[in-house]
Amino acid sequence: MEVEDKSALKANESEVGPRLTDVEAALEREGAAADPLPDCAPPDGGLDAWLSVACAWLISFMTFGIVNAWGVLLNAYVTAPSSRFRDQSLARIGYVGGIGVGFTFIVGPFTNVLVTRLGMRATIALGVVLVATSFELASISDRYWQLLLSEGILFGIGASFAYIPSIGLPSQWFSKRRSLATALSSSGSGIGAVILSPVVQAIINHASMQWALRFIGFLSLVLGLAGVVCVRHRTENIQYRSYDWSIFRVPGYNLYLLFSFTQFFAFGTPLYFIPSYCTAIGISSTNASGVLSVSTASQVVGRVAAGYLADRAGPINILGIFNLGIGLTCILIWYFAANLGVMMVFGIFYGFFSAVYWAVSVPATVKIVGMEKLGTAVAVQFLAVAVPPIFTVPLGSRIIAAGAAHYGVSEESQEAYRFLVVWTFLIATVSSACLVPVRMRFSREWIAKV
Repeated sequence: MEVEDKSALKANESEVGPRLTDVEAALEREGAAADPLPDCAPPDGGLDAWLSVACAWLISFMTFGIVNAWGVLLNAYVTAPSSRFRDQSLARIGYVGGIGVGFTFIVGPFTNVLVTRLGMRATIALGVVLVATSFELASISDRYWQLLLSEGILFGIGASFAYIPSIGLPSQWFSKRRSLATALSSSGSGIGAVILSPVVQAIINHASMQWALRFIGFLSLVLGLAGVVCVRHRTENIQYRSYDWSIFRVPGYNLYLLFSFTQFFAFGTPLYFIPSYCTAIGISSTNASGVLSVSTASQVVGRVAAGYLADRAGPINILGIFNLGIGLTCILIWYFAANLGVMMVFGIFYGFFSAVYWAVSVPATVKIVGMEKLGTAVAVQFLAVAVPPIFTVPLGSRIIAAGAAHYGVSEESQEAYRFLVVWTFLIATVSSACLVPVRMRFSREWIAKV
C-alpha cells in the first residue's frame, strides 16, 4: 500500500537529498519495506532525540562493530592454540562470518514485518538477545555446523532484528542536524571495531578463544539492552510501501547495482585478510589487531569526510574516486608491505577510502532513481550487497592458494597474497568503472557536481 501523505515526503526532499550521509539515512527516510512517519516536524534536539542517537550508536557498536572486527576472530579460529577449529580451512571459517553479514540484510524485509507485529522496542530487544546467544553458543561449539548455525545464521538474524529498526530512529527527531545525528549514530560500528579488535585479541592470547566469544556475547547483551532502554520513536503508525519494480528501467540503476555488488569485494577483502597477512609477514597477532583497529578508526574519519565532500562534489563522483582509492592503496602500499610500519600506513589509507559506500551510496541512489523510488532501490541494493560477504573469504582463500601454487611457496607466506592484492585492485577498478556511464548520464563535463 502506498504511503498516503506523499506531499510530506516531497516537502522534505530538499532537506534529505544532499544531506544523506550514510546508508542508515536511507532506511531512516524511506525504509526497505516500512518505517515510522512522524506526525509533525522533527524537534531537532532534546533529550529524547539524543537518546534515539544513543540507541542507534549502541546497536551499531554491538552488531557491525563486531563485523568490522571479525578479521581477528577469523585469524584466531585457524591459528589460536585454544581454537577448536584449527583443522578447518580459512575459507570454511570465512563462510561463517560471511553468512552472518549476508543474513543481516537478507532478513531485513522480514524484520520490518516483525516490527509491525511486536513493536520497535520488542523487536530490537529480541535481536539483542539473539546476537548475545549466538556468541555464547559459539563458545561451546566444537563442530563446524554448530558454528555456522550460531555465529553465522543466528547472529545474522539477531543483527537484522536489532540493527534495521534502530537506524531509522534519528531521522524522526532531526532535520537541520540530521547529518550530525546520522554521523554520530553510525560511528558506533567503527569505534566498536577499534575497541573490540585489541581487546578480543588480548583475551584470546591470555585466556582462550572460548572466553573471547563469551565476552563478545556478554558485551553485546549489556550494550544492546542499554540501547533498548534508549529507544525513542515519535509514532506508532507504521505503513507499508509497495515495491516499485520500474527502478530496473531507470537509466544507470542496473550498472549502479553492479557497482554495489562488486565494490564489497574491494571493501571486504582487506578487512578480512589484514590479520592473516600480518601473520604471514611475521607480525604478532596483537600488532595485527592493532592494524585492524587503526583501519577501522580511519573509517570513522573517512565516513565523515566522504559525506562532507559528497555534499560539495556530488555523491557519484565521490563514490567512484574513493572506491578507486581502495584499489590504488592496495596495489601501491599493501602489495609491498613487509613490516608493521607499512601495514599501519596501509590500514590508515584503506580505512579512509573504504568507508565511502556506507557514507554516500544512498545520496547517489537518490540522484539516480529519485526520492519516490528510493525505498525499493535501497531494498534491492541491500539484497545485492548480501551476497558478496558470504563468498569474500572463500574466494580470497582460493586466490591465496593459487598464488602459493604459482610461486611455489606456503599459503602462509607473503608471496602467496600477491594475487589477492592484485584481485582487490582489479575489482575496485572494475566497480568504479561501472559508475562512469552513470555519471555521464548527468554530465559529460570533467568537473561537475554529480
